[in-house]
Amino acid sequence: MTEQMIYGVEGESQALKDAVASAQATFKFYWREMSWEARRIIKCLDMAAVKLSFMLDPDDPDIPVVENMWVRDVDFDGATVTGVLMNEPRWATAFKAGDPVSLPFAALNDWMYVRDGHVYGGFTVDALRSSMTDDERAGHDAAWGLGFGEPGTVEVAPAAEGQAPWRVSRALSHLADQQLLAQLEQGDHPMAVNMREKLEEALQQYPGMITDFDDGGWLLLHREVLAGNYPVVQALLRHGADPLATNSNGQTSLALAHEAGWPRIARLLQGEASDEPEPEVAKGFALWPVGLLLVAMALAWLYFLVVVPVSRAGVGQGAEVAGIWSFMGAVLVLSLGVVSSTGPWYFKLRQRTPLWGASRALDIGALLGVVLIAFALHDQVQRYVIAH
Repeated sequence: MTEQMIYGVEGESQALKDAVASAQATFKFYWREMSWEARRIIKCLDMAAVKLSFMLDPDDPDIPVVENMWVRDVDFDGATVTGVLMNEPRWATAFKAGDPVSLPFAALNDWMYVRDGHVYGGFTVDALRSSMTDDERAGHDAAWGLGFGEPGTVEVAPAAEGQAPWRVSRALSHLADQQLLAQLEQGDHPMAVNMREKLEEALQQYPGMITDFDDGGWLLLHREVLAGNYPVVQALLRHGADPLATNSNGQTSLALAHEAGWPRIARLLQGEASDEPEPEVAKGFALWPVGLLLVAMALAWLYFLVVVPVSRAGVGQGAEVAGIWSFMGAVLVLSLGVVSSTGPWYFKLRQRTPLWGASRALDIGALLGVVLIAFALHDQVQRYVIAH
């Protein structure tokens, strides 16, 4: 995240302050990993949590100014971190383990996740371990049940198989640290790369993924920008996602990209040329011939439903009018044929209408229109036949 305020404590060591600043600066990589963990059917992480600083009573000399506590089941909206307390507080007696909590991002003290027993993040943990003796450090690691490695550096993301671990100094004070973080920001999560083809298919099959706001008032584009998922953002924009739309917090996707610290995505949202080729997407077959066939079938059907009985009745011959369901079926087939043979106008218009339950307002309106036209047509034919 960029330009964030940090909760400080008087007397806190500089090493710990640097660790908190580094945790906030690299939190975006934690959140990118969480966005993909949420998609996994079989979860990959052994543990994922953040540490938040809870302000205590500043007038009570017997307790510290803040209490730092780990929080799991984390959610993040670009400004606020929410989750569930993992442990019983020592001083913040207004809370207990298992309570839902919510604090501004400035209260973020650290982040950490564990994959196959391997620790990523844990900047303040490293600061504390660095100040311990070897025996104390061994006891600390045993209590966690994790191997944190040699103190002084922190691993921020899993490296590809066969590559050296991506480790940075705790204070991010070296040029190599900035180069590595820039490399991570320019790169993509492996799952984002692997799912490109399926994503393209899903966006074509379910266009509501592009235009529908979730229960929190966010588009999928907002969520993916905040998580730094460049290939997903690129695909959404290519399929018509609106980069100017605001979320429930009044933020555009570009504002989120700047605040979260994803300059590559910000450039993409500003219309700069993508640094990746367009994916090859199967075009399939044209729909208009099917539409014309449906129109022809429906007109033939309506001929026997309307013209034949009306003609017979007009010359004094006995005529029988088909049931209402036949009229509804013929009008429905005609409607489908017209939509299929005249291009994607209906589907574009459909996305601009609100959701009513699990259906689009335009779909419900069109279905009601079919029913009304069928009833009116059936009624007129029946009246004419009876009158003659």
